[in-house]
Amino acid sequence: MSALSSLHDVLRDAQLPAGSHLTRVVESEAARIAAANFTPAPRREVDARFERSLRETKARNGGAVIAEFKRASPSLGPFAADRDFDTQLQAYRDGGAAAVSILAEPALFRGNADEVRAGQRHGMPRLYKGFVLDARHLDEAVSVAEADAVLLIARVLGKHTAAFADAARERGLEPLVELHELGEIPFARDSGATLIGINARDLASFAISTPTADPLREAFPDAVLIRESGLATPGDARAAFAQGFDAALIGEALMRNDDPIAFLQACKA
Repeated sequence: MSALSSLHDVLRDAQLPAGSHLTRVVESEAARIAAANFTPAPRREVDARFERSLRETKARNGGAVIAEFKRASPSLGPFAADRDFDTQLQAYRDGGAAAVSILAEPALFRGNADEVRAGQRHGMPRLYKGFVLDARHLDEAVSVAEADAVLLIARVLGKHTAAFADAARERGLEPLVELHELGEIPFARDSGATLIGINARDLASFAISTPTADPLREAFPDAVLIRESGLATPGDARAAFAQGFDAALIGEALMRNDDPIAFLQACKA
């Protein structure tokens, strides 16, 4: 397998703002993964099941939803701690979600890789939603989570994004490269990823903006474009599809909603 930069080098090059929510999460994950020992993942072919599901659902419904299971966040604390995992994921399936994103970060998001694996029983392609910093994160995504896809955050990985995308594909994982500003486009382009997300939430301040799809479509004409964060209603999802996004990742709004099935069905464009 391709050698990746050390955890130390990735953290040094990230140059994260001191005291931010993002820095807190990254420092916590760096400490956790440095002490971890996962079975090295074998070389596997990428199945592209996650991407296929998004494209097929978009063709049917005018847009696809990646439904996220998330109990807490650094800014809100535990806002959905009482949600039953299987009940929520079954609702996502019944509502027509194309795929599911499951938090794998335990300290501030209260997620874990075991739940990513447990999501298999509901049949949807699964994204290991974590803060990947090291090869051991990718090994966890395969050997523990048995995920289909993995999130790679360009704001954190920077110039290392392409190497992590290659390493993910060598393990059979589909890389979803997440941007937070257009200046990160070169990192995603170098990665060769066909799943490109843009997060409307600034990971340092957690403020919400309204990104548009046009510059991303110009940079990635053949990619699946995913709008992430700040989607509070089905109308917000439909608006994202109308702006040119192929898919929307929705977490907090679904976790807070008492009828996630109806919410998802109303997202159809």
